[in-house]
Amino acid sequence: MNDYIQGSFWGAAVGDALGGALENMSGEEIYNRYGTVTEILGGGWLDLHPGEYTDDTQMIIMVAEGILANPVYPIEEIGRRFLRWYYSNPRDIGTTTKRSFENYLRCGSWQEAARMTAKSLNKLDSNGALMRTLPVTFAYWNTPRDMAYWSVDIASMTHQSRESSASCIFYNYLVGKAVCEKGNKRELFTNALRFTDEQCARLDINPKGFFWYVVKAVQSGAAKIIPEGKALDTLGATLQCFLQTDTFEEALVRVINLGGDTDTAGNVMGGLAGAYYGYEAIPERWLSTLRGKERIVGVADAFSAKFTRNFV
Repeated sequence: MNDYIQGSFWGAAVGDALGGALENMSGEEIYNRYGTVTEILGGGWLDLHPGEYTDDTQMIIMVAEGILANPVYPIEEIGRRFLRWYYSNPRDIGTTTKRSFENYLRCGSWQEAARMTAKSLNKLDSNGALMRTLPVTFAYWNTPRDMAYWSVDIASMTHQSRESSASCIFYNYLVGKAVCEKGNKRELFTNALRFTDEQCARLDINPKGFFWYVVKAVQSGAAKIIPEGKALDTLGATLQCFLQTDTFEEALVRVINLGGDTDTAGNVMGGLAGAYYGYEAIPERWLSTLRGKERIVGVADAFSAKFTRNFV
């Protein structure tokens, strides 16, 4: 199981770096400029160095470090790291996330801050929580109700959205099943949908259209979904590309060449595909290009040592 936990963390970082330079380009623009992208590039609107990952992976690391510091109640530790990062003037923070940070500094409550953000932006469905809650899978896998609870609570620090909450529950459970089971991918999706339905009912979440959206996305002949920045389209594009490919590399290449919010799509796909195919399936040329490896090593090794037993 260690190979698959490592694969998920490293896969997410590699996917983020692979998609980072392509963010906000359409699939047609990517192809016209680069052809089919199969290597980690630099540049883009963030002017990234080749191998540099974005806020997506930075926030995964912060969530992981916060859980390690206090797995019983990680919110305060995660929040402390979020604010320290915010004060460091990072290159990019998502609009919803940044507004929630600002609101927290005014009111002192993460849940209230996210509610204020949702009201002021009238924007409830962005993917900024989906991209960061991956570590919840491994820390709480042996207690599924806790995994669902913390998926929602950590997401809701910045994103008060039923669709976002359901997406995080579904994705994190799917990643856990991908670690444990290597069979039919559609069966993994079915199990994750069933679990999400149960937990949404228990937590009194009614994500309008979520279940029908996921079912339609993975049907044969479904229209191609472009990950434009919403939680649902990022998840839908990930599921489609995961179904349509047979290796880690193929899955990542497929999703980042769609265009749109490519760093987050790469990150979310990398976390899932890494859990399914394992660390050894990640191309060495991508791993060797990756920058900022020290903090990834720290959390990936710590989670492997502490939480692999959850999957036995």
